Amino acid sequence: MEKRKIFISVGEVSGDNYASELAKKLSDFQLIGITGSKMENVGVKSIANINEISVVGITEIIPKYFKIRKVFKNSVEELKKGVDLIIVVDFPGFNIKLLKEAKKLGIKTVYFISPQVWAWGKKRIPKIVENTDLLISILPFEKDYYSKYINENFRFEYVGHPLLDMVKTEETEESFREKLNIPKWKKVFGLFAGSRDGEIENILPTLLRVADKLLLRFPYLYFVIPTIENLVEKVQNIVNTFPSLPVKVVSTNDFKYPSYEVMDKSIFSLITSGTATLEATIIGKPFALVYKVSPITYRIAKMLVSVDYVGLPNIISGKEIIKEFIQNDFTVDNLVNYITYILNNRNKYSEIEQNLKSVKDKLGGKGAIDRASKLIIEIFEKDLKS
Repeated sequence: MEKRKIFISVGEVSGDNYASELAKKLSDFQLIGITGSKMENVGVKSIANINEISVVGITEIIPKYFKIRKVFKNSVEELKKGVDLIIVVDFPGFNIKLLKEAKKLGIKTVYFISPQVWAWGKKRIPKIVENTDLLISILPFEKDYYSKYINENFRFEYVGHPLLDMVKTEETEESFREKLNIPKWKKVFGLFAGSRDGEIENILPTLLRVADKLLLRFPYLYFVIPTIENLVEKVQNIVNTFPSLPVKVVSTNDFKYPSYEVMDKSIFSLITSGTATLEATIIGKPFALVYKVSPITYRIAKMLVSVDYVGLPNIISGKEIIKEFIQNDFTVDNLVNYITYILNNRNKYSEIEQNLKSVKDKLGGKGAIDRASKLIIEIFEKDLKS
């Protein structure tokens, strides 16, 4: 008997991470879709790569518009060839439209990891509900936004956060330093510039200028930048413009979990807004959030956003437990002064650690991917019984 086919659509690195874990639990099915490297490594057949469609912001979409349109068209053609179920992961601008096309074709639809409708997409909720059979949520407060829509055609399930299972390290302090040849007297400081070309270009130069200035105040610092394999060269080229800075660029060529190792071994980190801030929260070492987009994108976002904070740790906590340096606040002096204050204030440093632990405790227990995969498999079992 031929395996039943599931189409999986992701649009960014975090989605690739989550979907690859889910794919491991769905090995009895034929898996195909828009993938990242991790999905491909666990056997998901790729019709397009996330690098073709991954963008942040409005003006940033323009250069990739035709490529995104082509990937969408190819995805719909693949659905028409015969797919039993589609799973989309976050990335609403693309995925909600894809769900709509799947619904027209009578394909079962699953939204795994809701878009951030609570931040700036509440108008999207009816479209999500209309085109989704099952929404699998990973954040505890999201049911409040969907509860009034739940009916026989739209099911909502909260499973807890997959990162509680996924965030792990293998290296000791000694083995980490030995692999990177970092002297024992140095303290590691993490710089996380994002996982997209635009983020690297907008954010990394400022992070390096911050590092350069911090070194004058804290000569014991050693900077480490984790990145994905296909961005190593781009990151290294920018780093090379700071020849006197003690800094290493690492990827999966160096460690199995490069980002998690750097978060865990760092005295402090500067982290670009995104899933990485929640990963760092689970690790538990203090950090600050940074972000910058084009002025036009930022102005439009300010009109649309309906939350007080950008970072998930702060949104979950309901207060700013992690300092956010966004857009015009993202300056070298602001960051250097703040980091100096934190590194010289043990009580404040400990307070951040405690606040991070309180957020981690709100994310539910381990086993979210297991629970999600069981919900998806149940859809097929119901079909067989009906």
